[in-house]
Amino acid sequence: MAGLHIQQKKEVKPLRWIVLALLAALLVVAGYYGYQWFITGEKPPVVPLPASALADPSIDESPVTQTMIDNYTVPATHPRYISIPALNVVNARVQSVGLTKNNTLDTPKNISDTAWYNKSATPGQGYGSVVIDGHNGGISRDGVFAGLDKLKKGDEIVIERGDGEKITYTVVENKTESLKDANTTGMKRLMMPFDKSKEGLGLITCAGKWVPRDKVFDQRILVRAIAE
Repeated sequence: MAGLHIQQKKEVKPLRWIVLALLAALLVVAGYYGYQWFITGEKPPVVPLPASALADPSIDESPVTQTMIDNYTVPATHPRYISIPALNVVNARVQSVGLTKNNTLDTPKNISDTAWYNKSATPGQGYGSVVIDGHNGGISRDGVFAGLDKLKKGDEIVIERGDGEKITYTVVENKTESLKDANTTGMKRLMMPFDKSKEGLGLITCAGKWVPRDKVFDQRILVRAIAE
């Protein structure tokens, strides 16, 4: 009838608000852990991350064939191959590299190769330290220096030069340290022979967590050896 007002009671749906509140909370938590992962590399609890989020995507993981290894050549006094029996590394190619534009040690392009810092010693010269780096792993498989942290004192490393001469080194030190420590003291230590009366060899690879913001791993493994 005209003039009558009918008041309708609004239906309250508490379940809907609970669901919305939970979704909002999840977004906040996901945002927090996502931010933490981005700046520190710390993986979120429970929620798995794809392999591509935990490794350097710029590494070439294409296969290196035996023919490519056999046909690889370098100048006579440069390191051509490196072998580490304890890690089942046999004749991994050694490339010559310098420093990047950021003044950091360059790395090999392929996950199966290693890189010799060409301002360090040459193998067989009898003094100084030969410095070689390599990748620990990539998105789909391990790198040539995977397991470098497992090398023990007394393990042997063999470098073959371009002229075929082979130099055998014995591991005397193996340390894992933060990227900061590796930059401040680790690399200086690696560039110096462990025993000044003998030629040294220093190996380095990445370890720890991949930090997306900085595009680096947050630890380094440093191995020192001396020529026999």
